[in-house]
Amino acid sequence: MPATPRPASSALPLQLKDAISMALTNNLAFQAAAQDIVAAQGNLIAARGTAYPTVSAGYSYVHTQDPAFFFIPVPQASGPPVLQKSLFSATNMNNVNATLEYAIYTGGAVQAAIGAAAAGYSAAQSNYAAARADVINTTTAAYYSLALALRTSTITDEAVDVAKQNLLTSQQLYAAGTAAHADVLRQEVALANAQVASVRAHNAADLANASLANLLNINLNSTINPTQALEIAPPVYSLPDLLEQAQVRRPEIASAIDAVTIAEKVVKEERAGTLPVVSLNVSEASSKPNFVNVPQPQLSETLAVYWQLFNGGFTHGKVVQALAEMDKAKINLQQLRNSVDLQVRQAYFDYIAAQAAAVAAYSGQTSAAESLRVTQLRYRAGVGTALDLTDALLTFTQTQVQYATALADESTALIALQRAAGLL
Repeated sequence: MPATPRPASSALPLQLKDAISMALTNNLAFQAAAQDIVAAQGNLIAARGTAYPTVSAGYSYVHTQDPAFFFIPVPQASGPPVLQKSLFSATNMNNVNATLEYAIYTGGAVQAAIGAAAAGYSAAQSNYAAARADVINTTTAAYYSLALALRTSTITDEAVDVAKQNLLTSQQLYAAGTAAHADVLRQEVALANAQVASVRAHNAADLANASLANLLNINLNSTINPTQALEIAPPVYSLPDLLEQAQVRRPEIASAIDAVTIAEKVVKEERAGTLPVVSLNVSEASSKPNFVNVPQPQLSETLAVYWQLFNGGFTHGKVVQALAEMDKAKINLQQLRNSVDLQVRQAYFDYIAAQAAAVAAYSGQTSAAESLRVTQLRYRAGVGTALDLTDALLTFTQTQVQYATALADESTALIALQRAAGLL
């Protein structure tokens, strides 16, 4: 049974760092997180704007069909007074005004809103960092998954070649009369099994290739050739140091701290509803024409105090709600700290176990390779059995796959540990 060939398209050589860079450029969730920062920055600018005076200007044009008038009795030299029509408004009027408004005191509401917006901006940055770390983590895992799948397909192809050689040897020994026909049949079955395993390995490689291409947001028909070796020089970490760094560097914790800050600012903002508001209004207005048909400026200053003394408990209820939300944010922060601590411990122990598994798998592969070599020599010499040869080939293939899997697991465990500790 022949192995399924890969598409005849040119392979794209790709280092891990290039794959990560491509994913960060094309990943839609990461791009959305970047826009959240822009939105939060705009919200902060708007909140800060409320601390400054507002200046507005206005203009209006008014036309009336008939001017206002009244009659004035005018004495005459002789006879009764004569009523004379006197106008006291114009039919066309231009009004210009400018106003400055400034909230001198708001009970801390403006400052609380600015603080909440600043914390929201910081939280958006933390979420952006978390999204970046997630992209790096998932891309690395998919990259090594493809590298492992390709290594496995290569191993199974080599196993097919070895099985063909073993079949040829058994046929030669059978022709020479030193092996039974059952040995030939056994090697034919071994070859068929190796070919099936090769087909499955190539299918898995194709699927891993499509998964990585999807993650990179490129054409799924692209053929990716990961050039990063599975073998790495694993760095050494200390669990206490990782636990300490995670509490400081994990962006999720920073975002949760910002959530507490926002909740505290909301409490202050709601409590400001029980305090008076002092505002200043300065207005300059001018109308032309007026009664004497000349501009007449009108400058006015207003200092106002507004204090809501009773609103049926509405403000009190909002304060109680804000306090509960603040306590909940603090609980969520502590819960997240505990969860991060557990994640770091789990990732650390997985990393240590992956290192040990890689060492053990390498030893097993070396031993299986030597066992296969000796078994092949014994079989050719007529002192070994076909069953021994088949078992040795199967064991060697399995140990090769196990070693490649252990190497990939070691690399993914490393990046998972770095993600858990906030080192990405």
